[in-house]
Amino acid sequence: MMLEGAQRRSIVPAVREGVGKAVDELDVTIQEIRTAIFALQQGPAEAPSGLRTRVLREINMAAVPLGFKPAHRFLGAIDATVGELTGKNLIAALREALSNAFRHAEASRIEVVVDAGVTLPDGSAGVRLEVADDGIGLPAGGRRSGLRNLARRAESLGGASWCGPGIGEDGGGTTVVWEAPL
Repeated sequence: MMLEGAQRRSIVPAVREGVGKAVDELDVTIQEIRTAIFALQQGPAEAPSGLRTRVLREINMAAVPLGFKPAHRFLGAIDATVGELTGKNLIAALREALSNAFRHAEASRIEVVVDAGVTLPDGSAGVRLEVADDGIGLPAGGRRSGLRNLARRAESLGGASWCGPGIGEDGGGTTVVWEAPL
Protein backbone atom coordinates (compact mmCIF):
# COMPACT_ATOMS: atom_id res chain seq x y z
CA MET A 1 0.00 0.00 0.00
CA MET A 2 2.94 2.32 0.65
CA LEU A 3 4.24 1.62 -2.85
CA GLU A 4 0.86 2.37 -4.35
CA GLY A 5 0.81 5.69 -2.45
CA ALA A 6 4.30 6.51 -3.71
CA GLN A 7 3.19 5.65 -7.24
CA ARG A 8 0.27 8.09 -7.05
CA ARG A 9 2.45 10.87 -5.63
CA SER A 10 5.29 10.48 -8.14
CA ILE A 11 5.42 13.09 -10.88
CA VAL A 12 8.06 11.24 -12.91
CA PRO A 13 6.35 8.84 -15.38
CA ALA A 14 9.25 6.36 -15.40
CA VAL A 15 9.19 6.15 -11.59
CA ARG A 16 5.39 5.72 -11.58
CA GLU A 17 5.69 2.92 -14.14
CA GLY A 18 8.51 1.17 -12.25
CA VAL A 19 6.66 1.30 -8.97
CA GLY A 20 3.52 0.07 -10.72
CA LYS A 21 5.37 -2.97 -12.06
CA ALA A 22 6.77 -3.69 -8.61
CA VAL A 23 3.27 -3.51 -7.12
CA ASP A 24 1.93 -5.86 -9.81
CA GLU A 25 4.70 -8.39 -9.19
CA LEU A 26 4.12 -8.21 -5.43
CA ASP A 27 0.40 -8.89 -6.00
CA VAL A 28 1.28 -12.05 -7.97
CA THR A 29 3.73 -13.14 -5.27
CA ILE A 30 1.09 -12.57 -2.58
CA GLN A 31 -1.37 -14.74 -4.53
CA GLU A 32 1.23 -17.51 -4.86
CA ILE A 33 1.95 -17.36 -1.12
CA ARG A 34 -1.77 -17.55 -0.35
CA THR A 35 -2.06 -20.61 -2.59
CA ALA A 36 0.86 -22.27 -0.79
CA ILE A 37 -0.62 -21.47 2.62
CA PHE A 38 -3.99 -22.89 1.58
CA ALA A 39 -2.31 -26.08 0.36
CA LEU A 40 -0.39 -26.40 3.62
CA GLN A 41 -3.54 -25.89 5.69
CA GLN A 42 -5.27 -28.82 4.02
CA GLY A 43 -4.92 -31.65 6.51
CA PRO A 44 -3.88 -35.15 5.44
CA ALA A 45 -7.31 -36.53 6.37
CA GLU A 46 -9.02 -34.19 3.94
CA ALA A 47 -9.75 -35.49 0.48
CA PRO A 48 -7.84 -33.51 -2.15
CA SER A 49 -9.90 -31.14 -4.25
CA GLY A 50 -10.86 -32.26 -7.72
CA LEU A 51 -9.03 -30.79 -10.70
CA ARG A 52 -12.03 -28.69 -11.72
CA THR A 53 -12.11 -27.09 -8.26
CA ARG A 54 -8.36 -26.42 -8.33
CA VAL A 55 -8.64 -24.79 -11.79
CA LEU A 56 -11.47 -22.57 -10.57
CA ARG A 57 -9.43 -21.63 -7.49
CA GLU A 58 -6.51 -20.52 -9.72
CA ILE A 59 -8.84 -18.52 -11.98
CA ASN A 60 -10.45 -16.80 -8.98
CA MET A 61 -7.06 -15.95 -7.48
CA ALA A 62 -5.85 -14.54 -10.81
CA ALA A 63 -8.90 -12.27 -10.94
CA VAL A 64 -7.54 -10.17 -8.06
CA PRO A 65 -4.38 -8.85 -9.77
CA LEU A 66 -5.97 -8.90 -13.24
CA GLY A 67 -8.93 -6.79 -12.18
CA PHE A 68 -11.34 -9.13 -13.98
CA LYS A 69 -12.23 -12.81 -13.84
CA PRO A 70 -11.04 -14.91 -16.76
CA ALA A 71 -13.78 -16.82 -18.57
CA HIS A 72 -13.54 -20.60 -18.31
CA ARG A 73 -14.92 -23.75 -19.90
CA PHE A 74 -14.51 -27.43 -19.06
CA LEU A 75 -14.89 -30.24 -21.57
CA GLY A 76 -14.92 -33.93 -20.73
CA ALA A 77 -14.77 -35.81 -17.44
CA ILE A 78 -11.91 -33.80 -15.98
CA ASP A 79 -12.09 -35.02 -12.39
CA ALA A 80 -12.63 -38.67 -13.35
CA THR A 81 -10.01 -39.04 -16.09
CA VAL A 82 -7.04 -36.74 -15.43
CA GLY A 83 -4.41 -38.39 -13.22
CA GLU A 84 -2.95 -36.69 -10.15
CA LEU A 85 0.52 -36.04 -11.63
CA THR A 86 -0.91 -34.60 -14.84
CA GLY A 87 -3.40 -32.55 -12.81
CA LYS A 88 -0.67 -31.06 -10.61
CA ASN A 89 1.33 -30.11 -13.68
CA LEU A 90 -1.74 -28.67 -15.42
CA ILE A 91 -2.39 -26.43 -12.40
CA ALA A 92 1.22 -25.23 -12.44
CA ALA A 93 0.93 -24.56 -16.19
CA LEU A 94 -2.32 -22.64 -15.65
CA ARG A 95 -0.71 -20.57 -12.90
CA GLU A 96 2.26 -19.74 -15.16
CA ALA A 97 0.07 -18.85 -18.14
CA LEU A 98 -2.20 -16.59 -16.06
CA SER A 99 0.81 -14.97 -14.42
CA ASN A 100 2.36 -14.30 -17.83
CA ALA A 101 -0.89 -12.81 -19.10
CA PHE A 102 -1.07 -10.55 -16.04
CA ARG A 103 2.57 -9.42 -16.13
CA HIS A 104 3.11 -9.07 -19.86
CA ALA A 105 -0.03 -9.16 -22.01
CA GLU A 106 -1.92 -6.03 -20.96
CA ALA A 107 -5.02 -8.11 -21.63
CA SER A 108 -8.60 -7.08 -20.98
CA ARG A 109 -9.99 -10.55 -21.65
CA ILE A 110 -8.68 -14.05 -20.90
CA GLU A 111 -10.34 -17.38 -21.65
CA VAL A 112 -9.33 -20.67 -20.02
CA VAL A 113 -10.37 -24.01 -21.52
CA VAL A 114 -9.60 -27.41 -19.99
CA ASP A 115 -10.48 -30.29 -22.33
CA ALA A 116 -10.09 -33.87 -21.06
CA GLY A 117 -11.23 -35.38 -24.34
CA VAL A 118 -8.35 -34.68 -26.72
CA THR A 119 -6.39 -37.19 -28.76
CA LEU A 120 -2.65 -36.58 -28.67
CA PRO A 121 -0.45 -36.94 -31.78
CA ASP A 122 0.55 -40.48 -30.72
CA GLY A 123 -3.14 -41.47 -30.58
CA SER A 124 -3.39 -41.61 -26.79
CA ALA A 125 -6.02 -39.82 -24.73
CA GLY A 126 -4.96 -36.52 -23.23
CA VAL A 127 -5.93 -33.29 -21.55
CA ARG A 128 -5.40 -29.85 -23.08
CA LEU A 129 -5.22 -26.51 -21.32
CA GLU A 130 -5.66 -23.36 -23.39
CA VAL A 131 -5.19 -19.88 -21.94
CA ALA A 132 -6.01 -17.23 -24.54
CA ASP A 133 -5.87 -13.45 -24.16
CA ASP A 134 -6.54 -10.34 -26.21
CA GLY A 135 -3.34 -8.58 -25.15
CA ILE A 136 -0.31 -7.30 -27.01
CA GLY A 137 1.02 -10.70 -28.06
CA LEU A 138 4.51 -12.09 -27.62
CA PRO A 139 7.17 -9.41 -28.00
CA ALA A 140 10.03 -10.15 -30.37
CA GLY A 141 13.15 -11.02 -28.42
CA GLY A 142 11.34 -11.50 -25.11
CA ARG A 143 12.79 -13.80 -22.38
CA ARG A 144 10.25 -16.61 -22.74
CA SER A 145 11.64 -18.54 -19.74
CA GLY A 146 8.10 -19.20 -18.46
CA LEU A 147 7.09 -20.64 -21.82
CA ARG A 148 10.16 -22.89 -21.83
CA ASN A 149 9.19 -24.10 -18.36
CA LEU A 150 5.70 -24.93 -19.63
CA ALA A 151 7.16 -26.91 -22.53
CA ARG A 152 9.57 -28.83 -20.25
CA ARG A 153 6.75 -29.61 -17.82
CA ALA A 154 4.56 -31.00 -20.63
CA GLU A 155 7.41 -32.92 -22.26
CA SER A 156 8.31 -34.59 -18.96
CA LEU A 157 4.85 -36.18 -19.09
CA GLY A 158 4.99 -37.06 -22.79
CA GLY A 159 3.06 -33.97 -23.89
CA ALA A 160 3.80 -30.64 -25.52
CA SER A 161 3.22 -26.91 -25.16
CA TRP A 162 3.15 -24.10 -27.72
CA CYS A 163 1.80 -20.61 -28.39
CA GLY A 164 -0.43 -19.20 -31.09
CA PRO A 165 -2.59 -16.20 -31.90
CA GLY A 166 -4.89 -14.89 -29.21
CA ILE A 167 -8.53 -13.89 -29.03
CA GLY A 168 -8.09 -10.21 -29.81
CA GLU A 169 -9.21 -8.54 -32.98
CA ASP A 170 -7.42 -9.98 -36.03
CA GLY A 171 -5.83 -12.69 -33.85
CA GLY A 172 -4.18 -10.23 -31.47
CA GLY A 173 -2.96 -11.52 -28.15
CA THR A 174 -1.61 -14.94 -27.33
CA THR A 175 -2.95 -18.43 -26.80
CA VAL A 176 -0.82 -20.76 -24.68
CA VAL A 177 -1.60 -24.44 -25.24
CA TRP A 178 -0.40 -27.14 -22.85
CA GLU A 179 -1.28 -30.79 -23.25
CA ALA A 180 -0.30 -34.10 -21.70
CA PRO A 181 -1.53 -37.70 -21.48
CA LEU A 182 -4.33 -38.30 -18.98
